[in-house]
Amino acid sequence: MLLRIMSNNINIKENSINSPSSFSFKYVESGGLANNYLVISFDSDSNDLKVSADISGANLNQKPLEESEKTTLIDTFTKKDFFNTESTYVTEKEDEDNTAISSSLTVTIDNDIHTTVWTNKSKDVPQGLIEITNEIRNIAHGKKMV
Repeated sequence: MLLRIMSNNINIKENSINSPSSFSFKYVESGGLANNYLVISFDSDSNDLKVSADISGANLNQKPLEESEKTTLIDTFTKKDFFNTESTYVTEKEDEDNTAISSSLTVTIDNDIHTTVWTNKSKDVPQGLIEITNEIRNIAHGKKMV
């Protein structure tokens, strides 16, 4: 919040976050014993949230995002410090890799781009990263896409 005091008058101006000119993300989850696959992506150019549970992408479901949903996602990526996460979070035990569910998330906001990769058996995965992916899934679920 910006606070400016001039001749005994207090002027308060709320910070406003400018909407980015470009925003996109791609979240991929795959593997596990059932060999699951899920991709959820968004690109501000098309304004469509796209979801597929088919590795070929043949069964693609797409729906537009509301402005409030885009804002929620951008705020979540920013507040949960996504752009400062590690690139890779390694699995604790190599022999568990065949049962692990692998996840990757790539986010672009204007000129900032970052990718991080982890599994459900990785160590030191930040809680914020889990909360980000939960928010992505919640929005797709709310649109009855997952």
